[in-house]
Amino acid sequence: MKNYFLLISLLILFSSYIRSGSFNGAVGAWLFTDVNDKTLHNSKLVIHGDLEFVSLKGVERSESKTRGGDGSVVYLRDGWFDAGLGANEELNMTGKSISILVRVKADTIIGYAPILNKAGSDQNVAYSIAFNQSEGGDIFIESEIGSDDIAGAHLLKYKIPQDKISEWQDIIFRFNGRKSELYVNGALCDDEVTVGEIRDWNRRPFLIGAQYKNAYGYGASGEKHVESKFNGYIDHVILWDRFISDEEIKTFSGVKALKEAKPAYYNEKYRPQFHFTARKNWLNDPNGLVYYDGVYHLFFQYMPPRRPGAYKDWGHAVSTDLVHWEQTPNHITPHKVWGGCWSGSAVVDVNNDAGFQVGNKKTIIAFITNGGDPGNGLGPLCTQCIAYSTDGGFTFNYYDQNPVIHNIHAANRDPKVVWDEESKKWIMSLYMDKGYDFGLFSSSDLKEWKHLSTISLEGVAECPGFEPLPVDGDLSNKKWLLFGGNGNYMIGSFDGTNFKPETKVIRMDYGNNFYAAQTWNNAPDGRCVHIAWMPTKRYPEMPFEQQMNFPTELTLRNTPEGIRVFRFPVREMASLYENNYSWRDIMLTEGENLFKDLNGDLYDIDIEIDYLNSSSFEINLRGARIYYDVEKKKITCEGPVVENNIVPDKWKSDSVPKSEHLNKLGEASLSPVEGKIQLRILVDRTSIEVFGNNGQIVITSCFLPEDEKIYSFTSEDKTKIISTNVHSLKSAWNLGR
Repeated sequence: MKNYFLLISLLILFSSYIRSGSFNGAVGAWLFTDVNDKTLHNSKLVIHGDLEFVSLKGVERSESKTRGGDGSVVYLRDGWFDAGLGANEELNMTGKSISILVRVKADTIIGYAPILNKAGSDQNVAYSIAFNQSEGGDIFIESEIGSDDIAGAHLLKYKIPQDKISEWQDIIFRFNGRKSELYVNGALCDDEVTVGEIRDWNRRPFLIGAQYKNAYGYGASGEKHVESKFNGYIDHVILWDRFISDEEIKTFSGVKALKEAKPAYYNEKYRPQFHFTARKNWLNDPNGLVYYDGVYHLFFQYMPPRRPGAYKDWGHAVSTDLVHWEQTPNHITPHKVWGGCWSGSAVVDVNNDAGFQVGNKKTIIAFITNGGDPGNGLGPLCTQCIAYSTDGGFTFNYYDQNPVIHNIHAANRDPKVVWDEESKKWIMSLYMDKGYDFGLFSSSDLKEWKHLSTISLEGVAECPGFEPLPVDGDLSNKKWLLFGGNGNYMIGSFDGTNFKPETKVIRMDYGNNFYAAQTWNNAPDGRCVHIAWMPTKRYPEMPFEQQMNFPTELTLRNTPEGIRVFRFPVREMASLYENNYSWRDIMLTEGENLFKDLNGDLYDIDIEIDYLNSSSFEINLRGARIYYDVEKKKITCEGPVVENNIVPDKWKSDSVPKSEHLNKLGEASLSPVEGKIQLRILVDRTSIEVFGNNGQIVITSCFLPEDEKIYSFTSEDKTKIISTNVHSLKSAWNLGR
């Protein structure tokens, strides 16, 4: 018994020693004096291939010890280590906390060079750190973590300056179930909203200096199954099952203070300056648009790299003026019970119909299609679920009785909810994924929904909008507007059950890059504020993918052809006005260029032409050409196109065949009104938006601008200008943040 207590005392003393040392509480610590793990577990490494243990000297030895090493390193030359799952499977970490430290110096980096990983493909990665050489030759440090809640993986990356590539790198990755962060040499280089628990069903061994050749399977870590692509030195590798502190990061990085080294987003060559883009990564459909307590909330489909498309978040940005946006870390993230967060809408539950309100703030309720993947155990296919916020739209909880609408047919999706004052009901429109059918549903409490009727919108699919709007501002004369993903619409009446169309299907936008529009719930001043995704191919070497159009106010107005939708930029655009160039009551003759002095990136151009005293005219904007044909009464926009190859052709608006004009950005009929043609043109770094006759027709397109900033406004013969106002614009971004 005496020996037993002595043994216990020694173990407690040894445990205390380990946990009070440099790597407090680590589950794995390899300092490379040998293959031993310096923790209580002693998960010994198994050597494969060609490697050598080396003792550092001089400054390198001193710096190693300063950061917690012991001055010994391993040099890998096509060699690697296998630690299995750990002596007690401690390397198969679970839960919501992990931190990884590696001190490393590369010799050569060609392609993907793994430093450490417990990984296969994006679908079964648990955690990994690597060097990666891009196609352009840049060298990145990359870290990945996989979550059981979300398919795929989260990727963080840092571009190493060319003159620093061959130096020692102190790399730290940490994750706490809500966010992941990558530090290099004491600087925060990248972070991401990362919700869930560490993927723990990957039974592959933990490798240092190697990766599996085959993305799947659980083969042994022999030469048949593993390849080593990292040549260089590793000082130490440490793993914790906790989120280490800032103070520890400073110690292990050898710095007195942490700093930030994330890229200076928002001023890249092709970054839109007054159209919303995510700070980095992919976005598409606008979602969950609400205005509450002075704040516009813009949620959007968001996807970090290495994530399958079905498992998007709802990213989140806020604004007080629809112009200056701040992206927040408060995402709505996929729930493994129901699957990925597909598109949907949100409302302010003003009267607490759902009963979720806590305190004085009104509840904001988000309606989300959870895509699901029943074949992989991730929920049923396409159910409609709700999440609610009691803090003004910044954090959301899933409703514990989801789904509120079970799957009806195939991938039915994209719920849009509005209030109907006449029936005193909430009304949901839902794409049924059956031809061009849209279902209408009603609810009194936002939780129990009844199917009312189905309406077909020929040639239109996905992302419905359905809401009442006054005609010519007359609140006593409202019509219901139904539109879908490509913007095409019908106007009619709604009796609380059935929608009766009073128009044919009409085109809303004549450009190439306009899709999945949505309107804000609860917008102030009774306005109907509208925004859409501008789907494009990726711009060269940009950290972001995709953008939104500039918000517009949507109205119904009588025209000689009947009631039509008009869209016009929101008045808040004026907050960006800088310099003004104006001309009034002049005749522009052949050979003159009214815009010869313009040389910026960003403009808001307002032109009014006397149609009866004008010939055809042309406006050139950094390679984009806007031409108005007086005889045909047609406006055409063309230029260096950025193709929309993301939305299926069958769901795009009708467009002129490419064989007729390879670089057409859009065209539309535009007749004079009271003898005048009015044009409003918004020019951003990569987009043109043309509004004809106060928004009666709109052309929304992306383009690849010419580097030379040449502008012109010319006439074929003579053009009578009633007025032209050109405002150069400031950037809407707080550059450098």
